[in-house]
Amino acid sequence: MMENDAQVYVNNIQIENVESYIYLGQRYRITDKNQDKEIQRRITAGWTAFAKQRDIFKGNIGTCLTI
Repeated sequence: MMENDAQVYVNNIQIENVESYIYLGQRYRITDKNQDKEIQRRITAGWTAFAKQRDIFKGNIGTCLTI
């Protein structure tokens, strides 16, 4: 936290001050003009989703299901 940042409390619980956060699937950072981290995060998320379906992609599909 920077010296000039005000501390925010909700129901007597201090809210954490963060440098970046993800909102609606996109990383936000006030001081970061470069989007390299966001691009890398999206690539990683895509590969993670692909890996979760690996069995479907590598499995034998019956000929009645192919085009």
